[in-house]
Amino acid sequence: MIVPVIDIKDGKAVRPRPGKRDEYEEFESVICKSSDPFEIATIYERLGFREVYIADLDGILYSNPDRELINRIDRFTRLSVMADIGLWSSETLFLLDKVKPVIATETFSSLNLLEFPREIVLSIDTRKGKLISEISLDLFDFIEIIKDSKRITEIILLDLDRVGILKGPNLNLCKQVLERLPGKRIIYGGGIRDLEDIDSLHRIGIYKVLVGSALHSGRIFKDGRKGDHR
Repeated sequence: MIVPVIDIKDGKAVRPRPGKRDEYEEFESVICKSSDPFEIATIYERLGFREVYIADLDGILYSNPDRELINRIDRFTRLSVMADIGLWSSETLFLLDKVKPVIATETFSSLNLLEFPREIVLSIDTRKGKLISEISLDLFDFIEIIKDSKRITEIILLDLDRVGILKGPNLNLCKQVLERLPGKRIIYGGGIRDLEDIDSLHRIGIYKVLVGSALHSGRIFKDGRKGDHR
């Protein structure tokens, strides 16, 4: 299953600079002329997608998520929304009641966050095969800690070096993580170029695939058609 991505900052959709997830460029897309995240979400819905992944950069970087915008997408589209807004709290859980919380290793500093009061989507953020977190743990040591958690059933595996770069997925990393997390539903993001990449990921056991650049560059569409390479 393909899950399209919306990166938002200052109320607009942006796109990551190739290989630099903390730097963003003006949003451009062959499927949407607007940088309005709500308009993009409605186009995703019309294309037949059922879910969307939102990365709120103002939340992640400055603890100031655009809750109104995220709620608008959740309430006025039929898309299931999972969102990374940085650090979650009981307040944001209440205000974003139907949104799936994504808790990312990149922004948390304590394993206590894994004791969240409801089911979460855990995002394991990596660079060069290493865990990105303020917690000093090896990637596979961290996986040992979380593998038996009942609240964590879906896990996003992000290769941040490949976000925004159409260079192909990190299949080796995926295989290593899949082997150590049997029974978990793994969602992969980073480097997706086309449908062949998605097929390769599904064949090795990846449950869902996050797609941004390949979708907006016209390389891939939900119904299986490939766009031109404009």
